[in-house]
Amino acid sequence: MIIPPRPQDRLDTLLHAVARRRRLAVLALWFERAWPAIWPALAVAGLWACIALLDLPRQLPGWAHATLLAGFALALLAAMARAVRLLAVPDDAAADRRLEQASGLAHRPLAVLTDRPAQAGGEALWRAHVQRAMDQLDRLRVGRPRPEMARHDPRALRLGLVVALVACLGIAGEQAPGRLLRSFLPVFGAAALPPPTQLQAWITPPAYTGMAPVFLRPEVPAVSVPQDSRLVVNLTGGSGPPTLMLDGHPVAFAPLDAASFQAEATLAAGGRLVVSRQGEEIGAWDLAVVANLPPEVRFPEPPGGQRGRIPQTRIPWQASHAYGVVALHAELTLRDRPEAPPLEVTIQLPGGSSKSAKGVRLQDLTAHPWAGTMVEARLVGRDATGLEGTSDTIGFELPERRFEHPVARALMAVRKGLTLRPAERGPALFELDRIAGLEEVWKDDPGGFLNLGAIITQLRRDHEPAAVEEAQGRMWQLALHLEEGAPERTARALEQARQAVREMLEAERQGEQIDKAELERRMRELQEALQRHLEALADQARRDPTNPAFNPERNKLDAQDMKRLAEQMREAAREDKMDQARDRMAELERMLEEMRAARPERGKPTERQKARAEKRQRGERQMNAVQDMIRHEGSLLDHAQQRGGPPEPQRGFMLPRGPRPQSPEDQQRDATQRARDQKIQQALRRALGELMQQQGDLTGKIPPPLAEADAAMRDGVQALRDGRDPAAATAARRAIEALQKGGRDMSQEMAAQFGRGGEEDGEEEGDESGEGSMSADGEQDGQGNGPGSQQMGPGNQRGERRGERGYGRGRSVDRRADERRDPLGRQLRDGTSGTDESGDVQVPDQMEEARTRAIQEELRRRGADRGRPQQELEYIDRLLRQF
Repeated sequence: MIIPPRPQDRLDTLLHAVARRRRLAVLALWFERAWPAIWPALAVAGLWACIALLDLPRQLPGWAHATLLAGFALALLAAMARAVRLLAVPDDAAADRRLEQASGLAHRPLAVLTDRPAQAGGEALWRAHVQRAMDQLDRLRVGRPRPEMARHDPRALRLGLVVALVACLGIAGEQAPGRLLRSFLPVFGAAALPPPTQLQAWITPPAYTGMAPVFLRPEVPAVSVPQDSRLVVNLTGGSGPPTLMLDGHPVAFAPLDAASFQAEATLAAGGRLVVSRQGEEIGAWDLAVVANLPPEVRFPEPPGGQRGRIPQTRIPWQASHAYGVVALHAELTLRDRPEAPPLEVTIQLPGGSSKSAKGVRLQDLTAHPWAGTMVEARLVGRDATGLEGTSDTIGFELPERRFEHPVARALMAVRKGLTLRPAERGPALFELDRIAGLEEVWKDDPGGFLNLGAIITQLRRDHEPAAVEEAQGRMWQLALHLEEGAPERTARALEQARQAVREMLEAERQGEQIDKAELERRMRELQEALQRHLEALADQARRDPTNPAFNPERNKLDAQDMKRLAEQMREAAREDKMDQARDRMAELERMLEEMRAARPERGKPTERQKARAEKRQRGERQMNAVQDMIRHEGSLLDHAQQRGGPPEPQRGFMLPRGPRPQSPEDQQRDATQRARDQKIQQALRRALGELMQQQGDLTGKIPPPLAEADAAMRDGVQALRDGRDPAAATAARRAIEALQKGGRDMSQEMAAQFGRGGEEDGEEEGDESGEGSMSADGEQDGQGNGPGSQQMGPGNQRGERRGERGYGRGRSVDRRADERRDPLGRQLRDGTSGTDESGDVQVPDQMEEARTRAIQEELRRRGADRGRPQQELEYIDRLLRQF
């Protein structure tokens, strides 16, 4: 059995616990009183510590230091006296009140433990009162001390003082103990020594030298610097103003503060540099100033002409300078007229400013009036300061173009005479009048005759010197017109525009800053020159179909590719993608070079060549007609499949089509389309018959596949008449395959009989006779499409996709259908199982690349139409990922 504790025992235990908590409450009350009391003294001590850690007392005279120290000491004593007055020890009654307040006890239960009843009697009631008080004492708490510093320091200056003290400790670092000690020890008597003298001097070379500043050190007594360098001398510490002597001339110091001075000077000449103070030398150097000399330029070999289709002036050059040459040009003067303004030929330097460089400048000066005359040439180089250096003068004859046309040669002779003797116009007018009387020259050239008349009129009526130069320029254009025609002039302009763009792209690649607006202007001029050149070539081909320098039928795709490359180059330059712009420029130049190399030499063709050329053109028109038939058959195949025919076997890819519900309106529309397709199929068959007859007349043979195509077309007409769309689709496929085979046979036969555009004719055409005239979007480019073309409307892209390689570029057409090849497409050797390593497997050419781009663009266009079925959109996305 558990015996409960007696009331007296419990009371004793509570009294011991209350005594222990009372002591803690006394400490808490003392802290709450002590912290506000000692805070002012701590603030004074902390402020003095900050001043001492910053070593400010050492900067004061001894009496000021002592006064400051005494003031802080008095303030500290006053604060401590105040703290002593406020630091009274709390009594037990105050401790009990804190315990009761912190514990939330009412009616002062701690006093009940020591109280006694005032009168006898009522012991039971008193014991109950004591018991209730004892029960409350189980919750007795001391609580946290609350000094209430916010009431004594409402601006929280104590926190700022703590932050300042930490910062000052960081500034003082390891010197903190010494500084604190020195702050209590004022120094009386002699004044503090000034800080030691520190001298810093450096020379900054001019910006054009690209050199780093040169610091003057005592261990290097002699320094060599470029002319116009900037000298800066800084002197700190010590006492008294310093002096600076430069080559015996004083240079004034400017005070920065009480103990710092600075002097600056531009070094135009060398001499002795001395820095001193109060007669004592602080630093001295011997300065050697290197004068800026003009650039050294010379001809490593004599200038002259370089032979070629268009002779060019060849100017070899070499330039050097200690700090770089920023500009270089060749200056040409007329030997027989030294008073004439010189002709300047700018020379592009590698890397913008080169210290040493050499090269050769090629410039076409055949259009200049001085061409064919003796000139004196010298090189002129310039550095960043504007100093110019010149080379020795060398004379040579400026190259001129040799004209074959007699009238062009006569015009050039007149032009040269006016160059040497511009004031003597009589002989020139006499010769021009004689040329104007040559009726056989001008009877078929009214434009040239009018130009010649304008030249004569200008020389007779306009007596200004500038009229001679203008007339000479018009003579040059008239000579080119007589000698070359429009294609040669546009080719020259195209070459000049291409060279201008190339120079800016190369300058950017070498790190030079270029004007983007100027680059955009030159690229636009290049596009315009390219367009004019292509138009001139096409116009020449139309005027002289027997000897075309440019076949608009075969080269339509090349022209489109060149225009596309020029536009892509401009777009890349606008987006600051210069590497991509240079790549497009290189590709465009390659195509232009190929087109130039493929053009025939100027001259009249023979009758045999004309006959062969006419037959080749007839063959090309027939190939175009076959290609047009394939495209229209592809359109008929599309229509048949859309009306419910079986899907076509995939040759590349085909977008899936789902079943289409047939409403009465759909059935009526299908019937109308079927009737129209039947008429088109009949027209195609008639056109094929005429084509077979013309092919027989041309080559003496009719390819058997064309007869198979005729039979397939006949079956297609019958199927469309009966409303059997699956049979019509099958017939269209048979017709396409037969036309493809027939086209290959036609190409091979024409190549064997008439050559490939360059064989035996002295011509060099880039493509063979079997090349089609399809553009990348599947439209017909030629004007005559062979027999039956008048019944054919516009096709779609499927015809081109079905055309296979035989109807892209001519190189692929020449493959024989019956050649035996290995899985890689290489021709097998006769009688062996090996392969022919010589190989005629063709890589994809420009036509196939264009076809791929067209397909890709069409896929993207369809993929952007989000209204299409989800299945079709997902299939398009999978196809586009392959690109």
